[in-house]
Amino acid sequence: MQFPISIELHRSFHLFLLLVLLHAIAAGCTIALPWLWSLRCVLLTLVALSLGFALRPSRIHGLQISGRCRLDCLLVDGSRVGAAVLQDSTVFNRLIVLRLRIGEEKRVSKLALLPDHMSADQFRMLRLWLRWQTESKEHAESAF
Repeated sequence: MQFPISIELHRSFHLFLLLVLLHAIAAGCTIALPWLWSLRCVLLTLVALSLGFALRPSRIHGLQISGRCRLDCLLVDGSRVGAAVLQDSTVFNRLIVLRLRIGEEKRVSKLALLPDHMSADQFRMLRLWLRWQTESKEHAESAF
């Protein structure tokens, strides 16, 4: 693996369709409820707000793997900040759920990445790097 690896994140079409479909199902179920229309309108407003919140752009515009234990995030404002990958991040064949602590922030940022967020090679390299990180942490913990 040649470092640094720069990964530019794009909007995922599959994730967009999935979110819209699930919110449409929720809206359909809300309309079918035998409640007053005023309550159903309140619930439909909440579903629309949830969809808007889910579809807002991420503040993380890209990732850069700079070495064995170093991951940097490229933010929307153009700044590059170091990030720590938390241990409860998950790697599957077609999905990566990253939990990151960006810089010195106390809050945790979450990224759900599908293969269409980036090129296939970049997705494979990110999966490999994340699995490599967890294996090296497990070996270090078992040594103690």
